[in-house]
Formats: sequence, structure tokens, C-alpha cells
Amino acid sequence: MGRAQSRPIASSGAPLGQTLGASDAATWLRNFGGDTPAATRWHVEIAMGTAQERPPPEFDAAVATRFHINLYNDEWGIYFCHGGRSSWIRVTDLAFVHGRDDFGLISVTPPLKDLGSLLRRLEQTHAVRFQRQHASIKTNLPDTEPAIRTWLARL
Repeated sequence: MGRAQSRPIASSGAPLGQTLGASDAATWLRNFGGDTPAATRWHVEIAMGTAQERPPPEFDAAVATRFHINLYNDEWGIYFCHGGRSSWIRVTDLAFVHGRDDFGLISVTPPLKDLGSLLRRLEQTHAVRFQRQHASIKTNLPDTEPAIRTWLARL
């Protein structure tokens, strides 16, 4: 198996010792008016499909069309599958391919704050529409789902 591709996204201005992914995730969380939990490993896992219903947790990437956004206290990432191909990009100290990148997303993954531009570009390029209002959201952050849904609607 080949070496994973990676690339810097942008300078985060993060405190010394904090990675780009952790800084981006903390900034994202603060934008919801909350502080980053000090002792808690938090997560927000979002799955969007194209049907007018919540996407099921189990799916076949060979036939499904999905877009996932995963945010954790120490990293963030995206996953896209369509037409039997998939790309999974994670951002820790820099962006890297996790497994495969059939769509070449490593070279176009924007900073987290600009993720909507990539999502809209994928929708246009592949003639799909991700149903943000039916997204599946899993998180251990209490009372954040309404704010997350508002954010998704703006992407």
C-alpha cells in the first residue's frame, strides 16, 4: 500500500502544541457559543444522504451517495462516497488521506470554516443534493443539535 498523501491547509495560529485540526475544531465549537470542554473528549458526527429521510447508520459505499463531517476535540474530517468511489480526508496536524481518495479531495479540502464551498462544489459536479435537514447527528455535547442543524442549513 502506498504512502498517505498529506498537505497543509493553512496556518491555524493555534497555541503551541495544538494541532491545526484541534484548533479548527475548537473554533468551530466556540462559534456555537460554547467553550471547549476541558476534560471531555467531545465529538460531533454528521451524515448526510440524498434521500428525503435520515440516512441509515449502515450503508454500502459501493452504491450510496453520502457526505460525512466528523468533528472531534483533536481533529476533524470529511468522507464522501458516490458511484462506487470514496474519499476520506482527516485533518490533524495537517490534512491527509485516510484509506483512499478517489475524488482527489486532498488537494481541494478547504479550512473547516469554508467547508460549505466544497460541499456545494461536490453537489454541482456530481449532480446530487445532500439533504441537510435530514442529516443524522451524533454528539456528546448536550443541547447543540439545533445549532448544528442551523450551521448545516447554511453550508
